Amino acid sequence: MPRLRTVLTPLAVAVAAGTLAATGVAPATAAAPAATGTVEVAPMTGCASLSSNSPGRARIQNICNHRINATVSVDWAWDPPCVSIKAKGSAVVTWDSTKGRAEYAYEC
Repeated sequence: MPRLRTVLTPLAVAVAAGTLAATGVAPATAAAPAATGTVEVAPMTGCASLSSNSPGRARIQNICNHRINATVSVDWAWDPPCVSIKAKGSAVVTWDSTKGRAEYAYEC
């Protein structure tokens, strides 16, 4: 049984992390221990944020202080090409409106 648990535990963690990423929720990651012996936790966040969304059109907001390339995931269709977005700026991406709405924004 210990060997099975050794294999399944990392698999379960990977599946859970993938599920969280697919829903747009990012898990927290532990940083190196501080000098006092406590562990600081820093959230993992991306810079691309979906700020508006309609069939065939979405606005992506860059919430970071540096330039990024980003796009959106479209349900039942190929994702639009990546666009460059300046720090704290936004950009609009478009696609065939019959393909639906964007599910989330991501960096590419």
